[in-house]
Amino acid sequence: MTSKYTLKTQPTDKDPMQVIAAIPDEKKQADAKALLNIFEKAVGEPPVVWGEKFIGYGSYKYRCASGYSAEIYATGFSVTNRKITLHLYLDEPELQSYLKRLGKTTSGKSCVYINKLADIDTAVLTEMLARAYQRFLSGGRFTS
Repeated sequence: MTSKYTLKTQPTDKDPMQVIAAIPDEKKQADAKALLNIFEKAVGEPPVVWGEKFIGYGSYKYRCASGYSAEIYATGFSVTNRKITLHLYLDEPELQSYLKRLGKTTSGKSCVYINKLADIDTAVLTEMLARAYQRFLSGGRFTS
């Protein structure tokens, strides 16, 4: 059975600075600019805007048990009025240990939520992103 669903979050030609400029809060804009540099340094990939507001790095193809397949960014972030969401591979005890050292965060299965960059240790974040991306590329659970 072939799915007719198309993932709405597709890569665009939009400049990441356009996305950042649209953030109403100047402090969150400054945090997003800093995250551009942190992510690029950590993963060694240029940023690509996916959909309307996701800034992603790298990409991977995946296939669900249903047969549906798509491509999405491997890691990245998005900024809303309330939170900054860091999207990254966390499915490993080593990567979970970084969360304890990162600072004031909450997390989900593959997301870390922060209020502002000043709440976390950006050196730990850079190391965590690099390790998560490296682990992801070497066979993390999302690879097909």
